[in-house]
Amino acid sequence: MIFPCDKCGICCNHINEIPELSVFDSGNGRCIHLTENNLCDIYETRPDICNVEAMYRKKYCFEMSEDEYIRANIAGCNELKRKYTA
Repeated sequence: MIFPCDKCGICCNHINEIPELSVFDSGNGRCIHLTENNLCDIYETRPDICNVEAMYRKKYCFEMSEDEYIRANIAGCNELKRKYTA
């Protein structure tokens, strides 16, 4: 299963809620690498925490299956969408 990112940019517009990404916060919660069309200008070299697949292999593969992890990320994504687009 692959994470189905729709590139809405909501997660990258609210990085102030993720302490590990504070160095990328432009001061208003928006990632300094998020372009106007909601794409990452460092996508190929983005930090592992911004890469669902890399984080699974690095940390979460010891705690849950890949399908469980992807489903948890989808749920988190949907929660952000409900919170910020309602």
